[in-house]
Amino acid sequence: MTTYSSSYKGDQWETKKVLLDPETMTPKNVVMEPNSVAGPTAHWPDGSTTYLLHFSGGHSSWTIADETETAVAALEALHSGEDIGKGLLQAYTRGVRQLEMRLTALKEELLLFAREPGPDGKARLTFRELGDELRQHHSTVAERHQRIVDGDPAPWRKWVTQNTERATLYTNGGEPPRAPEPQREHETGVFDSDEPGKVEAHCRCGWSGPAGTNTVTASRQGKAHEQDLLGE
Repeated sequence: MTTYSSSYKGDQWETKKVLLDPETMTPKNVVMEPNSVAGPTAHWPDGSTTYLLHFSGGHSSWTIADETETAVAALEALHSGEDIGKGLLQAYTRGVRQLEMRLTALKEELLLFAREPGPDGKARLTFRELGDELRQHHSTVAERHQRIVDGDPAPWRKWVTQNTERATLYTNGGEPPRAPEPQREHETGVFDSDEPGKVEAHCRCGWSGPAGTNTVTASRQGKAHEQDLLGE
């Protein structure tokens, strides 16, 4: 295996040719096998640990995984006490900054989603519940949510929502999505009549108004039908 970038100057896996047994088509020589595997975690003879990430989100998921690896490498470099060269130090600092901005945008998108109506028509989490998870006072969380709704999103929100239906939400101070209203039993509209050149009101319940040539009159007849039923 090799790293993804040839410009990366850190430790890299060596590429080794693995010979296959011509009969079984299995490797004749093993480069290295893990000492133990637990779920996505593997421990190796050289003292390293790998954690396998599974994702299907495309480039965005790959990018955040790559920058997370950079953050881990920076952490281990600091823990080891080694001298970090200028170029690598700049790469670590840049990668951690980018990861921080992506995580901030992701955190705030979760905040927006949590306050949107769920299947029951209510917000998925209260501001107090969000405050507990974010370790912030609920009023601080509510204020930040309102600023986002008013048109002040995280700088990298577009990166989080790219190529999704959420990309059009909360733009230019837009309102959050609303829960779908239950279908009404009586709801009228104006449609073409079977009589050429005429229109008539129809209700979802099956009622139909008299045919006429004026759409405004037909609409009023339909609204009168709805009001009469509401008064029952």
